[in-house]
Amino acid sequence: MAAKTAQGTNPNYPLRPDCADVSGPMLPNVAKLGKIITDRAKIKLGLQKVTKDDPEYWAVKALVEDDDDLAKWIIDNFKEIRHPRTFAELKASSGLSDEELTEKLEKISYAGIVEWNYEDLDPKWPNPNHEKRWVLPMYVPGSAEFSNMNQDMIAKRPELGMFFEHMTRLPLEGLTHMVPPGGAGIGMHVIAVEKEVDMNETSIPIEHISHWLDKYEGRYAASPCSCRRSRMTYDEGCADDFNDWCVAVGDMAEYVVETGKGGRYITKEEALEIFKKGEENGFVHQITNIDGEDKIFAICNCNVNVCYALRTSQLFNTPNMSRSAYVAHVEKEKCVACARCVEVCPAGALTLGQKLCKKDGTEVQYPKQPLPTDKKWSEADWNWDYRDTNRIETHETGTAPCKTACPAHIAIQGYLKLAAQGEYTKALELIKKNNPLPAVCGHVCNRRCEDACTRGTVDEAIAIDEVKKFIAMRDLNAETRFVPKKVIPKVKGAFDEKIAVIGAGPAGISCAYYLAEKGYKPTLFEKNKKPGGMVTYGIPSFVMESEIVEAEVDVLREMGVDIKLGVEVGKDITLAELRKQGYKAFYIA
Repeated sequence: MAAKTAQGTNPNYPLRPDCADVSGPMLPNVAKLGKIITDRAKIKLGLQKVTKDDPEYWAVKALVEDDDDLAKWIIDNFKEIRHPRTFAELKASSGLSDEELTEKLEKISYAGIVEWNYEDLDPKWPNPNHEKRWVLPMYVPGSAEFSNMNQDMIAKRPELGMFFEHMTRLPLEGLTHMVPPGGAGIGMHVIAVEKEVDMNETSIPIEHISHWLDKYEGRYAASPCSCRRSRMTYDEGCADDFNDWCVAVGDMAEYVVETGKGGRYITKEEALEIFKKGEENGFVHQITNIDGEDKIFAICNCNVNVCYALRTSQLFNTPNMSRSAYVAHVEKEKCVACARCVEVCPAGALTLGQKLCKKDGTEVQYPKQPLPTDKKWSEADWNWDYRDTNRIETHETGTAPCKTACPAHIAIQGYLKLAAQGEYTKALELIKKNNPLPAVCGHVCNRRCEDACTRGTVDEAIAIDEVKKFIAMRDLNAETRFVPKKVIPKVKGAFDEKIAVIGAGPAGISCAYYLAEKGYKPTLFEKNKKPGGMVTYGIPSFVMESEIVEAEVDVLREMGVDIKLGVEVGKDITLAELRKQGYKAFYIA
């Protein structure tokens, strides 16, 4: 039975997924190696034995390819985690020849259960000559991530996706509320968008992307995001392409390229372009936080809805786990309560719909989420539904009444202000963030926004719909229409996956519009000779001319949407036939 909490329902991820094969006798060395590496306190301290259902067993079994002798070899030659060993030391302890040892190290490095580097940062294990040394890493950061970066590994052993989920959560369930600001060497550290801290005289070097790129000059590799790939294995993906979002630096750049982790060497300019694209998509830059301020091994571009490091903070309601040194605040004198900042914030950092003051200027007091420092912390305080609650309008009174009343929730104050300034294209762009058919809707809108307009309490409501129609009619002219810039959650190119949108009414058109904006090339199937559905065939011409619908649809064509008219799916062509043609997803509008 899933546990009910004040913050949603525990999805109750299985401790051992069905795809993890544990048939056959228990492999004792696999279990022992799993215990050596784990951070789960009860298992580490011997208070709980490793069973076949524990990820310390079935995941390590996958990493050593069911070879108990290989697990014993790793135990005998590495003994403990994060203890670096040179080739000469491993040769002496194992008794293998150079060729045999090289083959063994390549195999376990490929699997990700061992990593290597040349660093000399730990006084406990000095390396003044910067020899190559092999290390038995933690699970996270470490082998759980490395295995999910390896496409062949994750395809062959999909249980490794759930393994990564478990080892970012299970060891921390009882600890996160005790983590102080800065993370105390646990998890990740969020760093700001570079342009936002350039002029900040109080910022320190480690808060800048440029500092780390300069530190590891010329040693960068774009590699797959293990979080995105892991989530895909159990159907909690985010539609981002997983390739290239993790920029490995220093020794790690070489490791992810040379050991089958999907890495590729890149230049500094290419790295900066990846960070720029990440910022356009609303991704969060994070750096590793386990080796102090002198070392990182990657800069990530994290999607809040799938990143395990950010998930830890949000799930456990413990901000310190991945806190940034920079905290956003609202300038009251500039805020008009449009709530756009809230809606686009990927982390849900702002309370949606929360206004700052009443009409008379007095403060509005809203309930706040208690933090671990405020009370005794328990599972009842976790937020299992964080992926959904990030974007919920929690306080209806916080946004302008016109926007709250609008079914499409368009930022009405914003486009009215832009229109007043003569910025008609920008106003149209703002409208289309929530409604790709502004001209159509402008002609048939029942004007709930005007009913709610507070100006009506003074004299009469603002003619909001007339302003919107005026702005939207720019789409009728090819020279003035707004075609959105594509913001693609993929580092290189667009998406190749074919998507069929069945029905070219308002819902189908909207779906195709936003898919195209994200870099897909959807195909829109419509059984009639004209697109638009009831908008075309149900609204008389004295209310709205057909040219308006055609103009809005022309925007789709300019975005690369293929529109097939006179094709009835289910009669002229079946879903099975579309699948044979390579279509991977279907939206039935």
